[in-house]
Amino acid sequence: MTKTIRLILVGMILFGCERAFFEDEPKDTYVSNFEVFWSEFDRNYSFFELKNIDWDSLYDVYRPLAELAVNDDQFFQVLARLSLELKDGHVNVVSPYGVSTYDFANGEKPAGAENVKSHLFNVKQAGSSIEYAELIRQNVGYIHIKTFGGDIEDYEKIDDILEALKKEDGLIIDVRSNGGGSTTKSQTIASRFADKERLYLKVKYKNGPGHGDFTDWDERTVSPEGPFQYKRPVVVLTDKKTYSASEEFVLAMRLFPQVTIVGDTTGGGSGNPILRELPNGWTFRLSSWIAADPDNNTYEGIGLFPDVVVLNKSQNPLDDTDYALLEAMKVFDNQ
Repeated sequence: MTKTIRLILVGMILFGCERAFFEDEPKDTYVSNFEVFWSEFDRNYSFFELKNIDWDSLYDVYRPLAELAVNDDQFFQVLARLSLELKDGHVNVVSPYGVSTYDFANGEKPAGAENVKSHLFNVKQAGSSIEYAELIRQNVGYIHIKTFGGDIEDYEKIDDILEALKKEDGLIIDVRSNGGGSTTKSQTIASRFADKERLYLKVKYKNGPGHGDFTDWDERTVSPEGPFQYKRPVVVLTDKKTYSASEEFVLAMRLFPQVTIVGDTTGGGSGNPILRELPNGWTFRLSSWIAADPDNNTYEGIGLFPDVVVLNKSQNPLDDTDYALLEAMKVFDNQ
């Protein structure tokens, strides 16, 4: 079946004209829901060409499976398996039977990343999203940003946090396992370290039915904001679970001369998901833009490379050493 015929059939389903071809098939069937799901991705998903994905071939594989589904759980498994073919952490299907999620970190749990508190004292909370402290062994401040979601008020406390840590010789900002959130919030934090206005991100939106239909590049900049700019040495800790808006934070921070990125390559999630709903009420997300650094290098499925690589893994399951944090401390020893 050609793509043109598929789109015609989907259009009939969407606009209530399906009876011309399917007299006995009601609107809300597994096949009709599959057609809507496939077509929404076909028109709106941003990474088919970048990832060299043959969406038509996947239709030929998975539509027969939708026809064979005999209950909701089986049909959910069909959509989940199809969505996982995209290898995109911003793509998922939400149903009463589960949520499909692509494990962009490949199940990795870095050794010692949760043991950082043994190196800290005077730990304080700034809302639910941020905590800050001082290192026991060095005159260095530590800021842990758990997420870039939550309330904007949490991130607007950055000026108070920097004021509280102003006597320190430098800062470690930990965005390991930060799965993202809002670009506005990540930029709010990054702006306090900016030395001048800098282009850090370029995006182009999907804007037509063809897989190559996009807007022109939209350039995003970060500029100095707040009562003062933090110009002392800064280390940003990353790992494979640093994702989405957290990677945009890294894109900005790595441009500033006082910043060093330490840890593992980030997760490689740049898609800016949009939400859609199926006729049966289930929802799903799909990536809607392509993002790149100022040199037009895309990082979807690749990630951002650190300045100093520390894999933070151990063959010993009892080893809880935070190797990335120890390496970050060396940066300040060498200042």
